[in-house]
Amino acid sequence: MSTASYNCPCCGGPLKFSGESGRLECAACGNSYEPEALEMLNASESGEQISFERPKEGFRAEEGVQAYLCKNCGAELITEDTTTAAECPYCGSPMILPDRIEGSVKPEKVVPFTVTKEQAQKQFEDYFKGKRLLPNIFLNSRNRISEMRRLYVPYWLFSCDACADMVYDAEKVRTEQKGEWEITRTKHYLVRRRGGMRFENIPVDGSVKMDDKLTESLEPYDLSAAIPFQSAVLAGAMADHADANCAACEKRAVERVERSVEQAMLDTVRDYDTVNERNRRITTERGSATPALLPVWLMTTVKEGKTYTFAVNGQTGKLTCDVPADKKKSLLWGGGVFAGTLGVAALILALMDALGSGSLLICAVVAAIIALAVVGALKEQLKQAAQQSAAGGYIRKDSFHLDVNADHFLYESTTKRKIEDNTKKK
Repeated sequence: MSTASYNCPCCGGPLKFSGESGRLECAACGNSYEPEALEMLNASESGEQISFERPKEGFRAEEGVQAYLCKNCGAELITEDTTTAAECPYCGSPMILPDRIEGSVKPEKVVPFTVTKEQAQKQFEDYFKGKRLLPNIFLNSRNRISEMRRLYVPYWLFSCDACADMVYDAEKVRTEQKGEWEITRTKHYLVRRRGGMRFENIPVDGSVKMDDKLTESLEPYDLSAAIPFQSAVLAGAMADHADANCAACEKRAVERVERSVEQAMLDTVRDYDTVNERNRRITTERGSATPALLPVWLMTTVKEGKTYTFAVNGQTGKLTCDVPADKKKSLLWGGGVFAGTLGVAALILALMDALGSGSLLICAVVAAIIALAVVGALKEQLKQAAQQSAAGGYIRKDSFHLDVNADHFLYESTTKRKIEDNTKKK
C-alpha cells in the first residue's frame, strides 16, 4: 500500500493535512497550502501530443493533369495536359520532360491569382525606392527582371483544436527601505491555466525547392477565396509538385501551434513581476491536413553575377525578397544615430550641471538602444524573408477559452541587504 507525502515548498519540511483548516500545514515554518496547489506542484510534465489526419487521395490519369520533370534541378511540376512546358520556374532550364503524376497527393483547394503580371512588376520596380540600407549595386544601375514566373506553390493547410494545461511559478516582489536596510519581500504563487483554441489553415510550404523563409513571409492568404481544385485553374501557370511529405511539414505546423498556445496562455497570467513555466501539456483534437495550391509570382534579378529572388503573393500583392542590408551603411547609420543621441544627451546634462560618469553611461546605453532600433526599422524596409515564429493569426476568432484560471499563493520570503553609505567612502 503506497502513501503520498508532501514537503513544504518554502522550507522543505514535511506537511500534514489539517481537517480543521482543510489545508496542508508545515510545523517548521508555519506556512499552509491548498491541496490543489500541492497537486499542481508535484504534477509531472507530459509531452506534447499534437497530430493531424493526413489525406490519401491521389491523382488519376484521366483528370487532365500531367507532370514535368526538370533534368537540370530536379523540380517536379504539374499543369493541365494542354500546356507545353518551355522552362523550369526555378532554374529556367528548357530541358523539361513529361512524366507521370498518377498516385501523387492531389490538391483539394486552389487560391486563384488576382495580382496581374503588370502589378507584380510594379511591386518589383517600387521596391528599390527609399531604401536607406539597400546595397549600392541596386542603385548604380537599372534593376531588370531576369526571369518572371507564375507559379502555384503546394502547401499543407493544418487545422486543429489545441488544448493546453499549463502551470507557472510566479512572483510578486516589493522592496522598501528601513533605515540602513533594504528589505525585499517576495510572494510566491503557483498559477494554473487550462484552456484551448481553434487553429484553422496554418500554411506550411510543401515544396523542397521553395525557401520556407520566402513562403512564410508571403503570409497571410485569404483562404475563404479558395476554390476546389480543377486542372483548368493551372492554365498559363505551372504548379510545383508537393515533394515535401505531410509528415515533414507537420513538424513545422506543430512548432507554430506550440508557440502560439504557449504565448496565448502566458498572456492570461498578469500582475506578476516574474513568471516561469513549471510544466505543461499540449494536445490536439480534430487535427487535419489539407493539400492546397497558393499563387506566387517569382522574379529574379542578377547583380554582379549573383541572383536575387523576389516573391509576390499572387493574391494580396505582398512582396518579400532575399536582398541583404548593406553592412557599411548599417554601421554608418547606427554609429551616426548613436553619436548624435549621445551628444544631445550630454549637452542637456551639462546645461543642467548633472554630467557625470554614471549619467553619461546611462545616456550611452539609451543611445545604443535607439541606434539599434533605427537600424532595425531601416532593415524592415528591405522586406527580407524570415520564418514566422508562431501561428497566432490562424486562431479562429472567439475560439479561445479558459476552463481553469487558478492562482494559488504559496508563501512569502524576505531578504535584507545593508545599504552602503557612499558618502563615507574616501
